[in-house]
Amino acid sequence: MLNKTVSRRLIDGGEFSAIVGSVLGLMGGVYSGIDNLVISGENWKRTSHVESTKALFGLDRPDSSLMKSRLEWKMSLSERISTETLARLLNAGAIEKRAPRMEAFLRALGLGNDKLGVEKGKLERFEVFSEVPAYERRIDLKVVWKDAKNRERVLIIEAKFEHVITDGQLSFYRDSTKMCHPRARRFLLILALQEDAMSTVNIRRDGKWLFCSWRDLWLRFETTRPVEDNISLQLFLHALWRRIGQLNHKDCHAAL
Repeated sequence: MLNKTVSRRLIDGGEFSAIVGSVLGLMGGVYSGIDNLVISGENWKRTSHVESTKALFGLDRPDSSLMKSRLEWKMSLSERISTETLARLLNAGAIEKRAPRMEAFLRALGLGNDKLGVEKGKLERFEVFSEVPAYERRIDLKVVWKDAKNRERVLIIEAKFEHVITDGQLSFYRDSTKMCHPRARRFLLILALQEDAMSTVNIRRDGKWLFCSWRDLWLRFETTRPVEDNISLQLFLHALWRRIGQLNHKDCHAAL
């Protein structure tokens, strides 16, 4: 049934097998990181498991990333290329397109109304930066926005694929952000393939860091971002899906 329903025209065999082989676990709650942001959506009220599966991966979208052609590159996305591209794509276009895209990204990272300081659909004033100087180091991604009371809020993202967090790295980012945004409400987040990336984090030394996996970010963002004719974003998300190992972080070295 599933093989006949989900088009394989632009999805290669490996990707298709990963989708089919993982769907029962996903729908059974094995991947607990795929939280209510995805499973409470309207698509999950359907009775058809096939339709629910397509919705989970964004395959029912007219701008589905997985339905785009695979980039035949002889290289793999690095952490820096990924975060710089994300910043560029999130910043692209007029405000009426950027705002819902940016809000979907922040919520896909796990930030709800309380952390965002705005109700859904009300994010209007924001900026996204990549490779931000922090003493002798650089912050991968920084998002600055204004909440409903016109107060500044800041999110710092440290993105990791295989590289480990070095000693003192996170405290540099925390202290630099506090110095640059002393009155802002600040959030710190590690974006990595799996949660063991948090094992070296010391709250007393480094501050309180949130965690989001690349897989959970991808699935949430792909299924909740606004529908738009943005081929650059779709191709990047397709490449990123393969870079992070699709549903299995152990496959993260797979060629694009």
